[in-house]
Amino acid sequence: MISKLIDRIIKKRIESNISVQKELLNDGNLHIFLLGSGGPVINEDRVSSSIAIIVENEFFLIDIGPGTYRNAELLGLPVSHLTKIFLTHFHSDHIGDLGEANVMSWANGRDKPIHLYGPEGVDKVVKGFTLAYQFDKEYRIAHHGEDTLPKEAANPVIKPISIEKRDDLILVFEKEHLKIYAFPVDHPPIYPALGYRIVYKDKIVVITGDTNKTEELTNFCQDADILFADAISYDLLNRIINISTHIGQTRISKILTDVQNYHMNPKDAALLAKEANTKKLVIVHITPQVPNKIAERIYLKGLEDIYNNEIVLGNDLMKFELETR
Repeated sequence: MISKLIDRIIKKRIESNISVQKELLNDGNLHIFLLGSGGPVINEDRVSSSIAIIVENEFFLIDIGPGTYRNAELLGLPVSHLTKIFLTHFHSDHIGDLGEANVMSWANGRDKPIHLYGPEGVDKVVKGFTLAYQFDKEYRIAHHGEDTLPKEAANPVIKPISIEKRDDLILVFEKEHLKIYAFPVDHPPIYPALGYRIVYKDKIVVITGDTNKTEELTNFCQDADILFADAISYDLLNRIINISTHIGQTRISKILTDVQNYHMNPKDAALLAKEANTKKLVIVHITPQVPNKIAERIYLKGLEDIYNNEIVLGNDLMKFELETR
């Protein structure tokens, strides 16, 4: 009796683990999953940056920060069908799970290499992760065999994106009704840094990446159905800075002061959404953490006076769907 019960529990757990949302790959709609909505600071509520998009038999990620690959599996996304990763820049909170995403999607059944896009320098980043995980991949092939883990799918295909001008909008991938564009953003001293504009049939999604607000950015975000905008709360950060300075934590104060010169604040994001005529604003890269409703209200204070459409404070595991004509 107990043995049969244990077997039923194991069977249910296996079925749960292998149950993935493959039907999303070709249902004709644009599916977006916010895998990570936070910044680089450890936070029990939010992991770092990553957005998953499933459309037109493509499953791709924009950034892959620490902790985000786990969220892809928790959501039951079809990780064995992961085809592409697009990096905005090379800060650790945007690339930290790159090695894990590559190896574990392969271990879960991916049989073709991931195409990995990013700004100039992406070859060095990918080669570094590839080298770090090389022994692991060799061990797995030796243990399970190439029929189970095909060697040709183990390492990514590197796709550098070269952008020369501040107003360049570069088509980096096209397939039937799907087009993905890259554009430069202002995140000094990080250069180059990118954002992405995804166009599928009549729908548009824009992901700014980490950036200041610029005139060019407004143009790149025009008419987006959903705008995922980087925005950190200067108000909350300045409160932390003042207290940190008072108690002698000058290193913390220095870093939190510096980060304000290469990120938008929430009002910048709201103004960007308004000027770009977007339909929905989702604020991401939430910094500092917002542990309660009071902090959330401070984060969003005054935004409705600027932007009249829907405003969402991003949370991990949020799902968005755009139905297409």
